[in-house]
Amino acid sequence: MGAHLEADTHRAFHNASMDSLRPAGAVVIGDLDDPHVEAVLQRLPRQATAVLDAATLPAALSRLSPLDSVVFDRSGQPVRLSRHVPARGWIRRLAPAGWDAGVELGGQAAARMAARMTTLAAVLRDAGLTWLCTVDALFTAENKIVQYRTAAALGVAAPATLVCGDPAVLAAELGEPFIIKPLGPGNFAGRDRSQHIVHAQEATGVALTGVDLLDAPFLAQRKLHARTHLRVVTVNDRAWTAELDATGLPLDWRQADEAHHAFTASTRWPAVEHDAVRLAKHLNTGFSCQDWIVDQAGPWFVDLNPGGQWLFLPESITEQVADSLAHWLQGI
Repeated sequence: MGAHLEADTHRAFHNASMDSLRPAGAVVIGDLDDPHVEAVLQRLPRQATAVLDAATLPAALSRLSPLDSVVFDRSGQPVRLSRHVPARGWIRRLAPAGWDAGVELGGQAAARMAARMTTLAAVLRDAGLTWLCTVDALFTAENKIVQYRTAAALGVAAPATLVCGDPAVLAAELGEPFIIKPLGPGNFAGRDRSQHIVHAQEATGVALTGVDLLDAPFLAQRKLHARTHLRVVTVNDRAWTAELDATGLPLDWRQADEAHHAFTASTRWPAVEHDAVRLAKHLNTGFSCQDWIVDQAGPWFVDLNPGGQWLFLPESITEQVADSLAHWLQGI
C-alpha cells in the first residue's frame, strides 16, 4: 500500500512539473554556425525556439520518454514537445559537415554517434511536431532516382537518366558524350580530412570501359547544352527563381567561383516555378532548392534538395525565403 502511495505521489508531482513547462513553439534541426539556420533564427523569438542536431543533442536534450520530449530553447529554458502541445519544425541538417570525420566504422565513437542519431530520430518523430519536411520525406526526396520518377509521373521534363554497369548501353541509350554524376553523396573527406567535391562531368562508353560503374553507382544522363541555369527555391506554395547565364561556364557551374555570385532574380519562368512547387508537394517536402537547365528546347528539371542552400542568391530572394520559413514556423 505504501509503495503504491509513493508511486502515485511521485506521478502526481511529475505531472504537475511537466504541465508547468512552457510548450515549444518552433524546433530547428541544424547547426547554429550555419548561416542558413542563423538567417531563420534572426526572425524567431529566443524563448520557445529550440535548435539542436546530432552534434548538440547531449546539451540540448533534457529528457525523452514515450510520451514527450523536453529540450532547451535558445534562452536556456526547458520546453516540452508532446501530442498535446504541438509545435512546428524545420530540418536543415541532421548533423554539421565533418561531424563523423575520422570516425572508424564499427568503433566506439561510431556507436556513440549511432546512438545519438537514434535518439534524434525519436525526437523528430514526436507526434506533436509538424515538420515542413519530415525526416522520412527528406530521405526519400534526396534520392535522385525517386526525383526523376516523380518528374516522369507529373509530366515534368527531365533528361534521360540511367544507372547501368555497361558503358556501351549508356552510350547507346544516352548518346555521347553523356554526363555522369554521383547518385549518393557529392562530396567526401580525404585521408587528410580535406573535403573533395565530385562534380558532374562528361564521359564516353570507351573512356569507361573496364570501370566498375556499380561499385559506387553513378547516374548517367543525356547531356543538355545549357543556355541558362536556374535555381528555384520553394516554400510550400511559393517559389522564387534566380537565373545564371551559362555562357563560358563549365559543365558544372559550381566549379566557377564567380558563378556563385552571378545569379540574378528572375520572373521569367512562371511555368518552371509551377512545376517546381508540384514536384516539392509530390515529394512531401515543404521546402526545396531545385536546379533546372534551360537549353534550346526549354527548361529541364535536374535536381531537388530538401535541405539546400539559398543564401548565395540575390538578397531580394534570400530575405523572402528566410521570412517565409520563419513565418511558417510561427504559424503565421
